[in-house]
Amino acid sequence: MNGDMPHVPITTLAGIASLTDLLNQLPLPSPLPATTTKSLLFNGRIAEEVNCLLACRDENLVSQLAHSLNQVSTEHIELKDNLGSDDPEGDVPVLLQTVLSRNPNIFREKSKLAQYWVQDGKERVPLTLHWSTVVDVQCHCPNMYQSCPVARKMKKKEKQKKRKAYEPKLTAEELMDSSTFKRFSASVDNILESLEDIDFNAMELPTVTPQLSSTDDDEIPQELLLGKHQLSELASESAKIKAMGITFRLSSGKLVKVLNILEKNIQDGSKLSTLMNHDADAEDEERLWRDLIMERVTKSADACLTALNIMTSARMPKAVYIEDVIERVLQYTKFHLQNTLYPQYDPVYRVDPHGGGLLSSRAKRAKSSTHKQRVIIMLYNKVCDIVSNISELLEIQLLTDTTILQVSSMGITPFFVESVSELQLCAIKLVTAVFSRYEKHRQLILEEIFTSLARLPTSKRSLRNFRLNSSDKDGEPMYIQMVTALVLQLIQCVVHLPNNRDSHDEYDKKVDQDVLITNSYETAMRAAQNFLSVFLKKCGSKQGEEDYRPLFENFVQDLLSTVNKPEWPAAELLLSLLGRLLVHQFSNKQTEMALRVASLDYLGTVAARLRKDGVTSKMDQRSIDRILRETQGNDETQQLQKALLDYMDENAETDPSLVFARKFYIAQWFRDTLTEMEKAMKSQNQRGDEDSSEGQHHTKDIETTGEIMQRAEARKKYLRNIIKTAPSQFSTLRMNSDTVDYDDSCLIVRYLASMRPFAQSFDIYLTQILRVLGESAIAVRTKAMKCLSEVVAVDPSILARLDMQRGVHGRLMDNSTSVREAAVELLGRFVLSRPQLTEQYYDMLIERILDTGISVRKRVIKILRDICLEQPTFNKITEMCVKMIRRVNDEEGIKKLVNETFQKLWFTPTPNHDKDAMTRKILNITDVVSACKDTGYDWFEQLLQNLLKTEEDAAYKPARKACVQLVDNLVEHILKYEESLTDIENKGVNSNRLVSCITTLFLFSKIRSQLMVKHAMTIQPYLTTKCNTQSDFMVICNVAKILELVIPLMEHPSETFLTTIEEDLMKLIIKYGMTVVQHCVSCLGAVVNRVTRNYKFVWACFNRYYGALTKLKTQHSEDSNNPVLAANKPALLRSLFTVGALCRHFDFDEEEFKGPTKVVIKEKVMELLLYFTKHEDEEVQTKAIIGLGFQFIQYPGLMFMQDVMSLYNGILSDRKSSVNLKIQVLKNLQTYLQEEDSRMQEADQQWKKLSKQEDLKEMGDISSGMSSSIMQLYLKQVLEAFFHTQSTVRHFALNVIALTLNQGLIHPVQCVPYLIAMGTDPEPTMRNKADQQLVEIDKKYSGFIHMKAVAGMKMSYQVQQAIWSAKGTVIRGYRQDETTSALCAHLFSMVRSNRQHRRAFLISLLNLFDDSSKIEVNMLLYMADNLACFPYQIQEEPLFIMHHIDITLSVSGSNLLQSFKEENSSSSSSSEEEHHRHSISSNSSDEDDEVVHRPKKPKHRAQAPVESDSDSDLEMEDLDKVMQRLPDNPIPLLDFANASQGILLLLVLKQHLKNLYGFSDSKIQKYSPTESAKVYEKAVNRKGHVHFSPHQTLDFLTSDLANVELTYDIKRRIVKQYLDFKLLMEHLDPDEEDEEGEASASANARNKAITSLLGGPSHQDHKNHHQDHKNHHQAPIETDDDESDGDEKTPVSSRRSRKHGDSAEASGHMNETLAARDVIALCCPKYKDRPQIARIIQKTNTGYRVQWMAGSYSGVWGEAKKRDGRKTVPWVDTIKESDIIYKKIALTSAHKLTNRVVQTLRSLYSAKEGTS
Repeated sequence: MNGDMPHVPITTLAGIASLTDLLNQLPLPSPLPATTTKSLLFNGRIAEEVNCLLACRDENLVSQLAHSLNQVSTEHIELKDNLGSDDPEGDVPVLLQTVLSRNPNIFREKSKLAQYWVQDGKERVPLTLHWSTVVDVQCHCPNMYQSCPVARKMKKKEKQKKRKAYEPKLTAEELMDSSTFKRFSASVDNILESLEDIDFNAMELPTVTPQLSSTDDDEIPQELLLGKHQLSELASESAKIKAMGITFRLSSGKLVKVLNILEKNIQDGSKLSTLMNHDADAEDEERLWRDLIMERVTKSADACLTALNIMTSARMPKAVYIEDVIERVLQYTKFHLQNTLYPQYDPVYRVDPHGGGLLSSRAKRAKSSTHKQRVIIMLYNKVCDIVSNISELLEIQLLTDTTILQVSSMGITPFFVESVSELQLCAIKLVTAVFSRYEKHRQLILEEIFTSLARLPTSKRSLRNFRLNSSDKDGEPMYIQMVTALVLQLIQCVVHLPNNRDSHDEYDKKVDQDVLITNSYETAMRAAQNFLSVFLKKCGSKQGEEDYRPLFENFVQDLLSTVNKPEWPAAELLLSLLGRLLVHQFSNKQTEMALRVASLDYLGTVAARLRKDGVTSKMDQRSIDRILRETQGNDETQQLQKALLDYMDENAETDPSLVFARKFYIAQWFRDTLTEMEKAMKSQNQRGDEDSSEGQHHTKDIETTGEIMQRAEARKKYLRNIIKTAPSQFSTLRMNSDTVDYDDSCLIVRYLASMRPFAQSFDIYLTQILRVLGESAIAVRTKAMKCLSEVVAVDPSILARLDMQRGVHGRLMDNSTSVREAAVELLGRFVLSRPQLTEQYYDMLIERILDTGISVRKRVIKILRDICLEQPTFNKITEMCVKMIRRVNDEEGIKKLVNETFQKLWFTPTPNHDKDAMTRKILNITDVVSACKDTGYDWFEQLLQNLLKTEEDAAYKPARKACVQLVDNLVEHILKYEESLTDIENKGVNSNRLVSCITTLFLFSKIRSQLMVKHAMTIQPYLTTKCNTQSDFMVICNVAKILELVIPLMEHPSETFLTTIEEDLMKLIIKYGMTVVQHCVSCLGAVVNRVTRNYKFVWACFNRYYGALTKLKTQHSEDSNNPVLAANKPALLRSLFTVGALCRHFDFDEEEFKGPTKVVIKEKVMELLLYFTKHEDEEVQTKAIIGLGFQFIQYPGLMFMQDVMSLYNGILSDRKSSVNLKIQVLKNLQTYLQEEDSRMQEADQQWKKLSKQEDLKEMGDISSGMSSSIMQLYLKQVLEAFFHTQSTVRHFALNVIALTLNQGLIHPVQCVPYLIAMGTDPEPTMRNKADQQLVEIDKKYSGFIHMKAVAGMKMSYQVQQAIWSAKGTVIRGYRQDETTSALCAHLFSMVRSNRQHRRAFLISLLNLFDDSSKIEVNMLLYMADNLACFPYQIQEEPLFIMHHIDITLSVSGSNLLQSFKEENSSSSSSSEEEHHRHSISSNSSDEDDEVVHRPKKPKHRAQAPVESDSDSDLEMEDLDKVMQRLPDNPIPLLDFANASQGILLLLVLKQHLKNLYGFSDSKIQKYSPTESAKVYEKAVNRKGHVHFSPHQTLDFLTSDLANVELTYDIKRRIVKQYLDFKLLMEHLDPDEEDEEGEASASANARNKAITSLLGGPSHQDHKNHHQDHKNHHQAPIETDDDESDGDEKTPVSSRRSRKHGDSAEASGHMNETLAARDVIALCCPKYKDRPQIARIIQKTNTGYRVQWMAGSYSGVWGEAKKRDGRKTVPWVDTIKESDIIYKKIALTSAHKLTNRVVQTLRSLYSAKEGTS
């Protein structure tokens, strides 16, 4: 009655009453395996009876059952969650409920001491103890019930042993006497008797045919079909006698006949479709019909089981293995799996009978219901049995290949079906059986797994169903995917060890057994390698819908779950192989990118896990020592291996997979031992007898090779012995072993694995990941960084490694945002886990907060926030907060993050009792405020505003509450500091703190004045602070500002309080300097105008100063040299300032002030102030202008007065006027605009309040109209101030323009060029501000920037001139920082986003170099610098420039040479002229448009100097000849020198771009601007250390050639330059040379020539630089795009072949292979045009698809168009290969045909027409 028996029927429960006395004497049956969920009630009648009993509440029965269950061990009885009637979702039966209500613990594990077993002969006699005894035992053995794990394990062990020791050993005769055997025998006889008339031989005849199909359709004789109960009984009885092992006692003849009958019974149900709808309204007839079919199918299942039980019984004769029966069983199983079970269990396999919508598999699974019918569950269980029986059959009988193919495909399909885990477990057994025995089928099985991988279950519920023996750290059981379990088992089952039987086989003599073992293990390795490499290859880019990456990730996770578990030795092997494979994949640049990145990702996961194991699993040495003590032997490794094998043998019965695992371990250890021996031998050979204790890091002593060999031999001997010992003997040898349990075995495995390569491969993996950090591919670098981040998260100490530090630090400055972000994230993780190292990495982190990448800035802010929260005592907290808070106006996401960060840090209410936290917060905030006193507090205000604004409508307002807390505490702190100021020692510190606190309070009041209302009285006394230091002044100013904001909000302030304030303020105004006066007047304005209305008080003060001014004016006008004036200067300055300040805040023309008098005060004051602006003393002028500025804020209309206009414009536009006055005028405008701005904002807020009542029409915007008119008046002069040499003037001018633009007072387009110019300012703050304005303009009015871009560039040159002219240096267009960046880089980055705008801009800049546009050389140099250093991002940009440079050069260069030659030749004699024309002119063709090309003969002559070494004579001769011909008039010579600079600059620029971005000549030639954008949208790769240095132009500018007197030397220099230039022009067009069949070496010659000529031969110091350039050329050019590599090889090879003749040229390169984008010539009969030129699009089956081109023999070739409706489209056509007459035409840079090609084409066409 053990678990292998499928059915143990309980025949009846009727006699349950009489059974009770026996029950406690009967041992309960042990449980069935979890895979079977069958009913033990095989008979329908009995089942009904049972259901009745279960459903009734019979108290009698309950008490009997309870009593019985108490008497026996119920530990094997498991209550199912879903107990119930027919369907599995039923409720708990009534009977069971009643039993449980009486005793809820009845099925829990009761004391095992209640049962003792004693052995008496063969019978088992349980000895029953009464509970009193048990209690007694418990009392005396307190430890017995402790829940310690060791005790539990020991108990479990004991139980297992007892069960094994006392199984009954009955003799064969006794077994055959049993009723079971007799019943089965009788059943067989009955069947055969009833069918004895049938001739079995006749019946067998048709089945001799190998195919079953012939008999499939034949009618099966009814008499052969057995009854339902008959078959059911046969199945159960055959299972029993199989278990007893006595089936072979039946006669084989009978069994064969029965099998043949069973085969017909199987056939009956093998093709019946049982698909059932779940429709409730299905007709009864249909239901009956289905029940009938289902019955036949179930009968067939029983027939299958019976047949298999017979075949798989022990010691059966060969005759019973009838192939047809096996085939039929397989046919039945396969059909019903596919058509009955899979559709029921997994909706993906269902076919919609109505052909419904095509849902994805995921959607289908989501929608399905899980309800199954009872018959289906029965069938499912039977099929599970059939499958596991088939796997047994495979172990016994060899089957044919066709059968095995069916078996393996049937075994693999369940893994890709959901909810059939029991079947999958059976299938694992089945497939491993095939895989281990049938070598030829292994590859097929793996392939079948691969083809189905995409169908793996996806839902979390059914993803991992295979439960491991181990549990995770939370004690939860661990699961892996079934398919992983399958793969691991497959790899393990490959290993075969030679056994005793094999030793007598024929190969024993031939093959060494050691070799056999290692070969077997290596086969397993190959299978693993094969599986991994194919699986990983599928993880590249998505293949249609299928994405294998998540599947592989799951697989890797499973491997990590199973590694170092005793039953899964293959996991360690797979991971080891996987590591190597992944390293190979991502290191190989040829691998596709998606796969490289995925490989890196997986390796990161594996490396992190390895590291984690290394860090966390400190070996439990105590357990290891215990195991070693309990195992005999003296070799640690061998003892542990022995202990592990013992454990596996002991548990092999419960877990059959351990058999394979055991073999795998033995083979692995054997191979390791051999490897160790080989290593020892090798090291002995290499280094004599040096130490070689490889792998044994547990052995402390150094061993000799001899010792290693000796030990290895001993291990091999031991392993061989184990192999020879049969497992059965083995288990009897060590039956009583209780040394090792599961946890110990895991420990042993880990200990042994630590000496294997995988455990030691972490360093290798890490090095490989670090190595790819330098890769050019961004995705690879990013992923590598993320992998390192994973490793650091597991073990932060890894960052102490130097290679790690180097790798990470380098990536912080990477040019890719994602890489920098990953590096920052890694550092962040590290710093947070190791606070003591925050200091060390702080600087690196903090500088990345200004990173250009948004994600990087975000990441840094998050890290800084975490540091602030977790390490509040860190000394750089203040600086961190300052840096973070400054990002408050950054991009939206960052803005939000900053707000959240400070909400958490500062603006979350603190509990009242937590004084320390509050103090820390206050100190932090005040420190931050104090740290920012120089840069302004806008950010703090912005932050406060943001936070308070977001919670305006919220019910709970944490920030508001926190602000109240903060303000209250700040006031407390101020009082505290005030007290401590008496303490002399800390005076400095505390006075600074006091200032910070008051400043912070002011910032709070500015945003929410309400907060300070209750504290106004407290801080008023600070107005009377004695002013000794700067701090004191700041205290007064801030207190005045606070009171100004707060007093108007106070309800009924006391008279004395207000009077005191007025008096204090007046004293301060009279006594102190400008800043104090300004703030105090402002505060007084608020108090008097809005609260006290004490106008007389102010009027008196005004009169005092006004009177003084009038008096001083009179004195000055009478005698400006009066000495009294000098003495009164301070009074004059104070009066000017104070009168202005008072006029700003009080309107003295109101009656409250001046009374009834008609005098217009404002005009009088203006007159006075204007008078003093003409004063001879600059200080007085400045103060008068300040006063005017104040007055204009109150009366802006005064700025329209003629005197004011001429004053302001005069000061701004006059170059000679004082810088201070200019600055002051600009400041006045700035202050006016700022005041206007705040007025408008106030008006806005008022409008928002009133907007509900007011009518829009009545709201007039008068003020902005006024300021707009004012700014129009002064705009020109303000903009011109941008060209001032003083940066302060530029600074204020920019501020004014920024304010003007922000308020929308002028049309922005007029400012754009000026702002572009300011974007090149040397000071970063100004640059950024100007750039910001441009960005704003571009957002609102796209296209304005592009429209004014070139004008802006020219203007920026003027700005640079203004800045540098005094220093007399050559003006350059780039900034020397860590990267040489163009001054106008920001402009380019704004224009570049629109392709059309970008091209127009670049062409406009290049046109400036045309010799016809007379622009000074230094400006051209400035433009060239910018073009060289612009931040190009895609290949199209530099290629477009080089393309247009070629066009400009070919036209302008030729013209320049021509004009110089004509000037020269006009002065020489006619014969010389003739000779000269012959040698220099460029008349290569009669046609006009051929002027671009150089003639052939001069070209040879020109090349000679470059190519020969002794070339100086020839050059001198030419030089002298030209010198002789020079005209007397020097102007043409100077014109040439000037004009050639533009062309030279273009040449150098082209050469520079080519070197910097690594473009090859052919790449540049192939580029066409008309091509689709995508072709050239690949990112560029910049090379380092390539500098733009046009020496000839720099020489020209430094020696100021344009303005010097012409000496002979200078003339000679210019002529030399002319010859160089001419030579350069001849080298310009590489393609033409090549097409004319000259040597391919000419490319190198040309590059050398260009480099040396552009370098300027006179300067030694540049030699090295040119050498670099030369090297750049000769090195194979690296290109970014992979295509170009392929494309460029062909022309080179064809050129090589042309060295030896023009035959290829003449035949039109017809042997060449064509690729897309190649240009060809055709002769299509349907078109008459000549020549017919086209560009290949792609190859077709019959020829090519081409795009026609339009042009002529001598003209330019471009894309041909044809009309399609109203629009024109490119003309595309399909041609035959035979129509092509010339392949691979290379057009010149001007897109023309070369002369040679023209000649060839003409001859080819005439030949064609001749033949036709």
